Amino acid sequence: MSAISSSCTDVFEEKVSKGKLLILAFQHVLTMCPASIAVPLILGSALNLDNKTIAFLVSANLFTSGISVLIQTLGFANIGSKLPLVMGASFAPLGVMISIGGQYGLDTLFGAIIGSGILIFAISFLMDKILVFFPDVVVGSFVTLIGISLIPVAFKDLAGGEGAANFGAIENIMLGGLVLIIIVLLNQYGKGLLRSLSLLIGIVAGTIIAFGFGMVDLTPVAEASWFEIINPGKFGMPKFRIDAILMMTIFCVINLIQCIGVFSVLDEVCKTSTDSNTKIKGLRGVAMGQVFAGLFCSVPSTMFNENVGLIELTNIKSRNVIKVAGLFLIIIGFFPKVAALITIIPKPVMGGATISLFGIILTAGISILSKVDFSTGGNFTIVGISLAVGVGVTVVPNIFDKFPSLLSMLLSNGLFMVSITAIILNIVFNFNDIKKSFIVN
Repeated sequence: MSAISSSCTDVFEEKVSKGKLLILAFQHVLTMCPASIAVPLILGSALNLDNKTIAFLVSANLFTSGISVLIQTLGFANIGSKLPLVMGASFAPLGVMISIGGQYGLDTLFGAIIGSGILIFAISFLMDKILVFFPDVVVGSFVTLIGISLIPVAFKDLAGGEGAANFGAIENIMLGGLVLIIIVLLNQYGKGLLRSLSLLIGIVAGTIIAFGFGMVDLTPVAEASWFEIINPGKFGMPKFRIDAILMMTIFCVINLIQCIGVFSVLDEVCKTSTDSNTKIKGLRGVAMGQVFAGLFCSVPSTMFNENVGLIELTNIKSRNVIKVAGLFLIIIGFFPKVAALITIIPKPVMGGATISLFGIILTAGISILSKVDFSTGGNFTIVGISLAVGVGVTVVPNIFDKFPSLLSMLLSNGLFMVSITAIILNIVFNFNDIKKSFIVN
């Protein structure tokens, strides 16, 4: 495998024609938008904000996601990995954002996001020590659980979306199944651009079919405004509370762990080996993007596994494609009607499309674990117990409901539990090896 240092390897400098570049970039935007838009929608709904304010949060999220993408792909002053990584709203701190916003207001919420971003940026200078605690046995367990936890989300969408009146309707499953079949067949037998755009073609075809059967609601597009400025002073000057910043930081650390896993997924897909220095720059980019998010009334971003899966699906690894996707996100942020157009894609269509992407993430996790020597270092036990704990909490998240609220939110996060369990067990079984690596780094 080729090592990725501060400069990108040739694999990410792949040349793509301008026309193809634009279409591929839009395909990446289409892939990340539904999940990314969901975060501000849920946040706004939980805080009982009016529709106009929620629409602003969605636009601000797309705008700041685009900024984060450019920070990550362009890289400057040891900030940003210069890898083809798409950034979008993170679910990890959603619970604590609702808590802070509900208790102290939006000005304190965005102050906490800014303050947490600054703290995480400071922590990144110790990241060479922290990465010692994330060998393949830990990262592989984490990435595998990401795949396991995402697949039910895809199947819920396939059935029509959780809480839908027609959940599990035959037409929903047939529509999503058709989309999945189109994507698989084009990916397997399509050539050139047809293969590269298999996901986009599947989603567009599925949406057109759904429209013909009256399954597409155009109301959000009609109600959305044409243009809106992303005003950093929309909710007043940010307020900085130490307790809110610390709470936000705890959950944003989970986000960093997720990003470490994404680097590993990218390596599996692109047959590269990202060095620690590049990962640290990437995590600094995440922190810097979070500061911008708070300044522009948005939420923290994370690296999207879905888009790494799309790289595998299209076999196009060009960093330029992701740069253009970042520009698209910034532009779309100023045009709410365009964002609304993306949101009308029916759930079954997205469910069929994401099954293929989430399956790739699960396979990447298994591939990482296949490199682990299960005959030494208690690795067999580490993987078994950490995945059991992670899956258990993911399936039964209310097991910690009687704990204090902050601790309950933390312990009911399956990705946090699989990572902390694997890290602790790895320290127990491999303390001397970790100690040596820690001293070297």
